[in-house]
Formats: sequence, C-alpha cells, structure tokens
Amino acid sequence: MTNTEKIYDKIRNLYEDGREFTASELSKQIGLSRSMTSNYLNSLVKTKSLNKKNTRPVKFLLAHKKSAFDVVVGAQGSMATLVEQCQASVNYPPNGLPIILRGNSGVGKSMLAKQTYQYAKERNVLSPDAPLVTLNCADYANNPELLSSALFGYVKGAFTGADREKKGLLDSANGGYLFLDEVHNLTQENQEKLFILIDQKRFRRLGDDDNWQKADVRLILATTEDTNRRLLATFRRRIPLEITLPDFMDRPVQERLALITHFFQAEAKKMEKQVFIHQDELEKLLYVDVGGNVGAVQNKVQISCAQAYNQHVNDNFIKIGEAENDDKFIQISSNSSDELIEDGSYKFEKILKENFENKTFQEVCNNILPFLNQLKKGRNREEELFSTGERFIYSRLLANQNKLDRFGKNITQKHLKEIAILFNVGQNSSSLSIQSIDNKEDAKYFNMAQTIINQVHQKIRDSLLLYMITAYLKNELPIKIRKNAIILMHGKQSASSLSSEANNLIGDYVFEAFDMPIQVETKEIVHRVNEYVTNIDTREGLILLVDMGSLEKMYEEIKDNVTGDLLIVNNVSTSLALNIGFALLQNKSMDYFTELDYQQFNVKPQFFEGISQSQNIVISCMSGEGIAQKIKEIFEDTKTKVPIEIIVLDFEELEKIAAKKSYTSFKNTFAIISTSPITIPGVKCINIEDLVNGSYSLDFLETIYSSEQIRKQTNEIIKLFTIEGASLRLKFLNPDMVINEIEQIITSLEQRYQVTFKNFVRVNLFLHLSSMIERLLIGDAVEEMEQSISTELANFIEVTQDIFSSIYKKYNIITQVSHM
Repeated sequence: MTNTEKIYDKIRNLYEDGREFTASELSKQIGLSRSMTSNYLNSLVKTKSLNKKNTRPVKFLLAHKKSAFDVVVGAQGSMATLVEQCQASVNYPPNGLPIILRGNSGVGKSMLAKQTYQYAKERNVLSPDAPLVTLNCADYANNPELLSSALFGYVKGAFTGADREKKGLLDSANGGYLFLDEVHNLTQENQEKLFILIDQKRFRRLGDDDNWQKADVRLILATTEDTNRRLLATFRRRIPLEITLPDFMDRPVQERLALITHFFQAEAKKMEKQVFIHQDELEKLLYVDVGGNVGAVQNKVQISCAQAYNQHVNDNFIKIGEAENDDKFIQISSNSSDELIEDGSYKFEKILKENFENKTFQEVCNNILPFLNQLKKGRNREEELFSTGERFIYSRLLANQNKLDRFGKNITQKHLKEIAILFNVGQNSSSLSIQSIDNKEDAKYFNMAQTIINQVHQKIRDSLLLYMITAYLKNELPIKIRKNAIILMHGKQSASSLSSEANNLIGDYVFEAFDMPIQVETKEIVHRVNEYVTNIDTREGLILLVDMGSLEKMYEEIKDNVTGDLLIVNNVSTSLALNIGFALLQNKSMDYFTELDYQQFNVKPQFFEGISQSQNIVISCMSGEGIAQKIKEIFEDTKTKVPIEIIVLDFEELEKIAAKKSYTSFKNTFAIISTSPITIPGVKCINIEDLVNGSYSLDFLETIYSSEQIRKQTNEIIKLFTIEGASLRLKFLNPDMVINEIEQIITSLEQRYQVTFKNFVRVNLFLHLSSMIERLLIGDAVEEMEQSISTELANFIEVTQDIFSSIYKKYNIITQVSHM
C-alpha cells in the first residue's frame, strides 16, 4: 500500500461522507506537516478520491463513490429497500440469488434489471465482458415450443425444420445474466426446466433427452402478474427474493418531480431549446392518473414538448402552459434539475440522520421544532415557502383543508406551511432507521398526521415523515382529552358531520367518526371499529355512541378488544355528544359517565368493566402475539365442557393493567398462561416454563376440559417449545443445519461463561436465534433499539460478536453496534 493510499484510509476513518475538512485540520490529526498533507490531498483529488472546494481556506471532502444504482431515482428514498435487495441478490455467496421483479407495466423493471447487472460487474462478481441477455416471454406466449427452443437451444431433428443443432439464450448468457420479462408466460414445463437450471446449473436442449449442457447463469425475472397464481410453487420456492416496484403515484412527490425533470431534460437536449413550464402544468403531471405507468408520464412530457415546439419553432426556448405573466414559469435546465428541486432530492439526508436516526418518538417530539427552525433559517419570512416541492405540497394541503376541520383543532395556513416544509424534507427519509411510535398513546396525533399525508401521498406508512408530522402536531396542537370516544351512525356522512360539529364546538379532538352506509353490513363496520380500537389506548375506557341497532351485538363484538371500561350508548344526538364531549374535556372518570342520568336524552346505556364479560383464559407472551396465537389455537381446537373465551393479550398490556391494580378487569378470568412470570391476586397465573419443565400441570382446567384433552394440550404446548417446534417455524433455512449451528453457539456461550442453560432457555434460544438469522437473510425489517451500553454489556457484545463470527461469515451477515 502506497503512502497516499494509507493517508486515504486514515481520512476515511476520520471523516464521514460529506464532512468537510482543511489540510491544516488533517495535518494535526495524522501528525504530518501541512505542506506534506496538502501534497497528499491534491494527489487524492487528481485520482478523484477526494473533492476539493475552492473556499478560503480550501476544504476537502470524500468523493461520492458512484454506483450503478445512482441513476435510479429514489435509490436513497422510496426505492432504497428495493435497491438493497437487488444488491443482496448479487452479493449472496457463492453465486448470488435469482430475483423476480413485480409491478405494473412501465414502472422500471427492465431498468432495475439492467442496473443490477451493472452492479454485479461493478462488484467484480462478473467479468467486465459478462453478457446480459434479455427475452420477453410474451413474444412467445402462443408458441411455448418456440420459446423452449429459444431458451435452451435444440438439436437436429428436434422439430420440423430443425436441420442443424442450435444453441439457445442460456448459452449466450453463460457467465452473465439472463433477464426474462413477462415470465408468467412460461409454461409449467419450461418453469420446471428453469428450476433444474437454478438447482443444478445444467439443462437439456430441445429434442435431446440424453445429454446435459452446463450454464453458469444468473436469473432476473419480471412479471406484471400475481406470482402465486401464475407460477408453480416449486418454481417460486427457488426464487427467494420477490421485489415489487411502486407505481408512479406511489412514489414521494420529490421523486415524481425528479422523474418528470429528467424527462424534460431529455427533451430539452433533443430540441436544443430551453424549456419553461407553468407551475399548474407541472402540478398536473405530478398528480396525473396514469395507472402506475412511468412510461406514460414520459409520453405526456414528450407530447407537451412537441405541441409547444410547434409554437416556438424559431425561438431558442419553448413554453408549456399559459399565464398573463412569467412569474409562475419555471425554467428546466438541460444539465441539472436544480431549478425544480432547489433543495435536492437527498440534500437533507445527512441533517435528517443527525437529528432523527434511531431516535425514540419522544426524542423526535423534543427535537422537531428546533429542527423546523433550522430549516426555515435564511428565509424572508419565517414560514416562507421557497422550493417547488414545498409549494406543491402546501397547495395540496390548502386545497384539502376542509378535510382537516373534523379534528376540532385550529389548523391554520401557518401550520400547513410548516407541515409542507417538514413534508418536503421527510419524504426522502425512508432509508433511515427509527424506533417505533407508541401508536396507542399517540393514536389521535398519528391519525391526524396520516390524514394530512394522505392529502398529498396515499401510500406513505410508518416512515420518519409520519413521525415528524405527528410530533409537530403534538407540539403545536396538543389534545387535552385522554379518553377515547367514537360516534357510529347510519348514513354516508352522518357520523362525520356530527363528530366534526361536536369537535369544533368543544374545541378539541374528542370523537372519531365511523359512517355506516345503509348498504354496508354491520359486521363490516364492527370490523373497522375493532381495527381502530386495537390501535388506541383504551386503558382509561372507551365510550361508543351509536344511533340505532343492536347494542348487544355491537357490545359482544367490541368488548374483548377494550382493555379498560366500555360504555355504549344508543340514540346519539348533538346534545348527548356535546354533554359527553365537554365532560371528557374535563377529564371526568368513567364512574361519572356510568352514573349519568341518560333519561333526559332518551337513550339506553350499556356498561362493561374489564377485558371480558364471559369466563375466559388469557394467553400472553413476551415475544409477541405470534406464539400466543399458536397456544390459543391449541386450546380452541378442543371442545369444552362449558363455554370459555380464549383471549390473547400483549404482555406489556397485561403488565400495565396489573400495575394499575385493575383486578376487576379479570373478574371473569379463569387463568392467565404466559411465557413470563406475572402475579395478579385472585387469578391463577401459569408460567409456560414451569409447564414445559414439568413442575406445573394444567390439571386445574379439568372443569373445562377432560383429562385426555388436557394431556394433549400439554403435549402440544411442550412440542411448540422444542427443537421440532423451532424447525416448523422456519420457511427459508435448512432446519437441521441451522439448529446444529445454534447448538454450537449455545455451547460456546456456556463454556465462555461457565453456565448450563435450562432446557426452556435453550429452546427459546433455538426459536429466536433461528428466526433472527432467517429474518436477516430474507430482508425482513429488524427494528434497531437505542439504549445506553454499560461496560458489562459492551464486553458481552464483544464476546458474542466473536462467538457468532462463523454465522456472520457463512450467511454474509453484517452487524453494527452503536456504543453510547
């Protein structure tokens, strides 16, 4: 390694991408003279390893290493996960993974396939002259034999006219990539031939049943169809990565803007003219309904340019759109998109990362207003909108402001402008890691934020943008009411109208509305209400106001999803809603509402205290509802002597109820069965570890089940918490292989710490470590939690990193631990 290369390595260790530094600063860091350091820096600028800014003093920064995926609009935004999956398909040892790209026609599947191939050459997993061979299977949809001959080649006499042997596309693609577009047109026979190729890297030519041909080919497939319906299950199983590309309108505004700009730039170069477009025309393109086809947007750009060109043949510019003055025309350069995207698609990525990467929701709340002020610095007025993206977002929000009135909060134009600023920045943050928002405690803010986002972009979910706007609303428009209340009425807008009127008169977000059109069945509305109820905090109770219908039926369907007290009142009216709403504003207890004289309103209330009115067994698991649901299924598969409800309750929620000492909530609870110890007076609490270890039994259930049923239930639960149970949970990994690998890790941990794990602990390690490895391999989201790391924990991490090294190496897993 040369001295210049050593200096470059030191710079990479000292400065992150985008961080500027001077020769003087670096010389102090590495212990060289300033002049010698300057010589090295200038050499690195010549090799394009560094960029140089001619400021005073001169500043340097690491040059961005170009990647094949840099040309993909949204590669660091909405397409980030897709790009990472394509990269993983290239890098996975030893020969990569086949992938299938799904999406509507024209969303960019062919382009992504091409860039994946370029990336493979960039990573040196393919030779520089490796081929990329493309075949559109739709061209052979009516002639599967011709498709087979094109793919695999044929021998002389294979069919009429086959007068000589001919090689196929697999031969042409040997050592490179074969891209099969519209792959759903493959017959079952051809699919079977391809999965033999994937498994064994060999194939037979058409008409030759004796001789195998070899081909080292990587596959990229594409389809517009549902793979579950159009492809064989045996074929799908050999393609572990299925990547779905978003439609044009499912992309963030900033990315749609970048795509449109790119198309206009291409036309400007063809015409050799400057292009000016009116903001209104640009907005039409941004929100045009093109059925998901990005290519259709490009066609519209070409048509608008062609029409304008005809009017400006002798000018050096064209204008698209009409206006009395030129103030609302935006110039599009043929070289860059800065005029349309003054703030750049990803210019704010660094500042977003610094402020919000891995932050809790409370930390986002604490930081959101200072962050907003930072974004507004240097503007003529505090709330001035200066970029095209911000102006478009604000205009959409302003046009739909009436849809925000229903919350009873005074959302002003100032709020909308500030939300537009946050929106414009936050929509490019999908690649950042963030901690989960507490949906239940902040559900109303969350709902307001999602409603606001929906006015601009329908498909953004669980992103930093959602957290940022939720945090902004919580700071700027605090909701005083803690209890939750719902109005449910028949009619298209009856509930929405009443809740909006009540919320505005009370001056707070009191009621959520559920409209029940006459033609919609009650069970559908109840399902929607239950979905909402499970995502809000009902520990302090829930009040449901309905206009008519069977309270009993509504009550039975909803009560199990309410943690606290449930009150349902019929014959809702404006006066009843206002009376209850103002009482909620005063934070009256549930006792107040249950003791209220409802005769004056001519209504019938129904009250329920606790988690269920029926005798029940609660199943709760620390590791989530997945295992609890399986235990519930074990009990529900058995016929009971007496009616019994099996209720799955999140363990954290169970602890919260226990901490409140709301033991009346469990007045009908026969037993609680959980994977972690818990004690609730008056309720039999069973720890599954004791059951698996044999120190406890389910014999106390003999009044509900027979002895034989209890024995079978016990065996099924034990089986779930065994190696066999762990194996059954795996979908991708070889169970026998990964279990042996985890066994070695457990042995290493026991030897290192001189301990012997109990059987229950060992089984849990098998369950969770195998699931962890599989989730990492298939690209399933893994939440990163921010916490302070003690010296002991840091030492443990260091030891486990070493113990897990064989797993990391085999499965190409990279982990990052942030020490705080």
